[in-house]
Parts: sequence; structure tokens; C-alpha cells
Amino acid sequence: MDTVLNNIKEKKIMEWIDVQPFHCHKRLDENTLVTKLRVLSDDKIHSELLMKFNHEELKFFFDHPIDHLPGMLEACGLRQCALALAHLVYDVPMDYMMVLDWIHIKLYNFGELNTRTIVKSKLIDIKHEKNRFSIILEGLMVQNDYPVMRMRGTLFAFSPNFGNRIRNKKFKLHELGERSGFQKPLIAELHVIIEKNEWNRAYDKILGALRKNDLRQYSVVPLYTTYDIGDTELRICFSFNDPSLIDKFITKEIRPINGIQSTRIRLTLDGEIFPKGVKALAQADDSLKSCHIFLKIEPTKDTQVWNNLRTLKDIGSVFPTWVFRDFYEYDRDITLRLMGNNEKVIKHYIKQYIKNMDGVIDCKVKFMSKVEKILDDDKLLNLAHQWIKTK
Repeated sequence: MDTVLNNIKEKKIMEWIDVQPFHCHKRLDENTLVTKLRVLSDDKIHSELLMKFNHEELKFFFDHPIDHLPGMLEACGLRQCALALAHLVYDVPMDYMMVLDWIHIKLYNFGELNTRTIVKSKLIDIKHEKNRFSIILEGLMVQNDYPVMRMRGTLFAFSPNFGNRIRNKKFKLHELGERSGFQKPLIAELHVIIEKNEWNRAYDKILGALRKNDLRQYSVVPLYTTYDIGDTELRICFSFNDPSLIDKFITKEIRPINGIQSTRIRLTLDGEIFPKGVKALAQADDSLKSCHIFLKIEPTKDTQVWNNLRTLKDIGSVFPTWVFRDFYEYDRDITLRLMGNNEKVIKHYIKQYIKNMDGVIDCKVKFMSKVEKILDDDKLLNLAHQWIKTK
């Protein structure tokens, strides 16, 4: 995050900046809920915004007698805060497509009319590549030192060309995955950086946390870990059903372990776990090799490649475990995990079935030297059988 923030144009700290309607993606001044903002810290993490709620002008929200600020109006104001900050503080170009990926809202007190309202903003994370931004922000709306509403969420910004490409990738209703009362598992990967001299102890603690019996409260099922011997990065693959609980899972179960320097989540709602691959994982021994494949796809053939990858088959001792489309990070389009008995057979599988696939522009391969299953074999097999029934 520091690298990106250092590239943000210098602005005077504590100086109020006027917010115009177009900064909040509005045309009319009466629909613009943010009037001014100012940056409160040199690292651009903390900011403050001054709000304007003129109920006589906001006819959509006040079409009936009401003596307080409607909650959805407050949420609308916090969304406008995120847009204004993105353009005025974090230098997102005005022609970029802005997408609110997810939000979490917490209400504390009624918002009163005709009361000075400010929003205290905190930047949680920001990533910037040549054609996209990913910004995680938290905003707390306050009136007279009373908290009114807190909103936290992720805002994506795409260049016009890249935005159109994302827009054309539409999800169909059946892809939400509800079949016969059993929800299709979604997938995520957690990257954990561990201090080198704390690796063994921290790794054992992490495995203990992942094998706890009460992880169901987070709707999380850890499947396996992979890492390179001598490296300090551990990757944890897990399935989940509720993305809103993942932050709590990481904060409560992983981050408190001594020796952990940082964590980074790769989360997707557009992926595929291979049930037969999980079944093969449960039946494999400890010498199993894991291979991470990052694919660059020709845009016009994205759907074709995606469908082909989702139907990959086990060949010999090589089996795919999961695949997802990675729109927002690493400048890669699709990520695939293969496992097998040794590198030779996996490389042959990649050469024969992946690299020559029509529409694949580039194929980067990374082998991990160690795989460790988190659930015991019986539980993995049971999961695989459940997931196979949903196909």
C-alpha cells in the first residue's frame, strides 16, 4: 500500500477541498451529499468529509413525513464519500468505471435532521495496476460525537476498455450454485507471511487453528496448505459459503498467532472446486506435488477457455483441485491448481491439455514443494461425495 500512496499527488494536509457533483458521480448539486473533504494524515489513510442532507431537496427519500435521516440515504452518502475520496485523494481518473463490490453496514443511532454530519474515513488497503484500482475503505458517520452508521467495503475502478471487458462477463442464475438445498462451495486462498525464525511454531499453531471443530461459525472449510520448504509464505485453500464472515475468520483465528507478519486473501465468487480432485486429494499420500498455474486469456475466447478449464479431467495421477477467474489481482485472468505424484507428470499434463488450449496466451507455472491436508481423509471424502451430488 505504501508504494501506491507515495505515488498519490501531494495535497495539503488539513486543507478542505470542495467536492463537486461529478466527483460523486452526480449531475445535480441537490443530489450531491458531500460538500467538502480534507486529508488528516500524511499517509493519506485518514480523511474527513462534510455531509449535506437537505431533506427539502431529496424528494425520493422524503416522499412521506419522516423526522430523521433514512438509513438508505445515509448509506448513499457513505457511497458518495468513497467515490469522492477515490477521485480527489487516491487519483482514480474520472473516466474509470466504478464498481462497489461488497459493503457491510452497521447502524448505531438515528441520524437527525438539520444536524452537522461528518464522516471519518479510514483507508484499509489500496492496490493500483495500470488499468485498475482496488480500494477498501471504512467510513463512520458521526453527528455531535454520536456514531450514526459505519460502512466498510471494496470499491473497484477499471479503465474504460478493461471495464467493458468486465461488464461483458455476466453470471447466470444457476451459477449461484443452489441445488437440492446444498449450496455449491466457493473457494478462496489465504496467503500468510510468517517470520522465518518463527516458522515451525507458527505453522503448527495455524494447523491447530484450522483443525478446530468450531470453524462452522465462519462458514469456512479449510482443505489444504501448500508452501515451499525454506520459504516464509504459507497458502491456505478453503471453501466458504458466506464472504462476510471471512474477515472475522482471519482476524479471530489466524492473525493473533505470534510470528505472522501479514495476511492477504484471494477471494472469488466465480470459481469451481473439482469434487473428484478433492476425492483424489483425500486418497493421496504425503509426497503429493501441488502446481499453481496462472493463465492469460485472449479476451474474445475467455468464456470458451473458462468452460474448458471447468471440465478438466483427471489424467493418470494428475488431478485439478480448483480453478477461478481472477479479474482484480496479479494481472492474470484464470488461476488453476493441479496436483499429482511428481513434477514430470504434471508438466506433461500442462503441455498437453493447458498450454495448447485455444485462447491461452500465456501460462505461468509455480510448483509448491509441500502439501498438507487439513481435514482427515474421511471428512475430505465425505465433502467430495456431497459436492459430486450437486453436479
